[in-house]
Amino acid sequence: MKRNTQEGTSKRIPEPWYGAPAQLTESNAQQYLLAVLASVFFGGVNAQATEPLMTRMGSGDGAAQPATQAMNMTEVMGAPGLVPFDVMTGQAGKWMVGYQFTFEKASGNLVGSENISEAKILQRFASTPTDMTMQMQMGMLMYAPTDKLTLMALLPYVRSKMNHVSADGTRFAELTEGIGDIELRGLYPIYQTQQPRQWLFVNGGVGLPTGSINEKMGGMRLEYPMQTGSGTVSLLPGFTYLGQILPWGWAVDVGSTLRLDRNANAYRLGNRYQASASITRQLGNAVSVSGGVRGEYWENVSGSDSQLNPTDEPTKDPKLQGGKRLSALWGANYHARDGFLKDQHFHFQLEVPIVQSLYGPQLQRSWIIRGGWQKEF
Repeated sequence: MKRNTQEGTSKRIPEPWYGAPAQLTESNAQQYLLAVLASVFFGGVNAQATEPLMTRMGSGDGAAQPATQAMNMTEVMGAPGLVPFDVMTGQAGKWMVGYQFTFEKASGNLVGSENISEAKILQRFASTPTDMTMQMQMGMLMYAPTDKLTLMALLPYVRSKMNHVSADGTRFAELTEGIGDIELRGLYPIYQTQQPRQWLFVNGGVGLPTGSINEKMGGMRLEYPMQTGSGTVSLLPGFTYLGQILPWGWAVDVGSTLRLDRNANAYRLGNRYQASASITRQLGNAVSVSGGVRGEYWENVSGSDSQLNPTDEPTKDPKLQGGKRLSALWGANYHARDGFLKDQHFHFQLEVPIVQSLYGPQLQRSWIIRGGWQKEF
């Protein structure tokens, strides 16, 4: 692989050149997340809506009460597919297995919300990424030791490919694949009402540093986005609100990934925060469709990997990794209630950005597709 690193000769981009457009200050980030949370919560409640997921809501009288009833799949869901796919709860002693495939495409670079050409980037860096694809296969295992507590383990396998162009016109690709960071999660209901059916869950867990932070090509360590792991233990706090008035369902989900310390290569990936809201409509006995929005904010890298030259390309500069994004979601679900597919759930979702603002130059997301399967036994 031929590369033109131009170490020692490329000029570092001045702070105003890449910092001003995105304006990702802590204050602005908080305002952005509050706005997203307010819009998704009130929009979700007023529209009485939800995204495709997998939970169970009990029925009963209209009084609000603690969530103490046993939760089997039929009681909680009320109707097939009216709960988001990645929310899994079960009856005591029940297991669930699942699989999800994600394919993400990124193409073109942004500084803030403005496009920037490769030629302009190459005035400042020795090379630049032009596009990237990421495939993730996720294995999921769930067990409910009690009717209220659900435990989950998520194992990702990641494959990433990033295409580049150098200042001398040379084009090359980088490829990595391997196990990502394993997540161990728990889900616990703390509140419910029966008319309409509503649940509030607290969820949380830890991310374990099982993915690699030492991926190389041609003897050189690859940039931050091309590593399969974070190298640090992470906390994963959040909550999920669900509701139903048949044939409608609605959901609001808030989550975060909080990195606890710098890794063995002396850096810490930025914390991530997300909030989403969705509406689901049952179309038949087993089919539902959904629509929604998701807001995301992620911070820059703290510290730096000494083997990465930040003037080589934007993906090696720890100050060019943060951003925020608002995306639209469309999904479809099939949940079999009888036959040989009984208790199996199939899910498809398309996610497309509405607006994104990135510390840049940084590759912008084009779209994500997801497909999944779950089975309870």
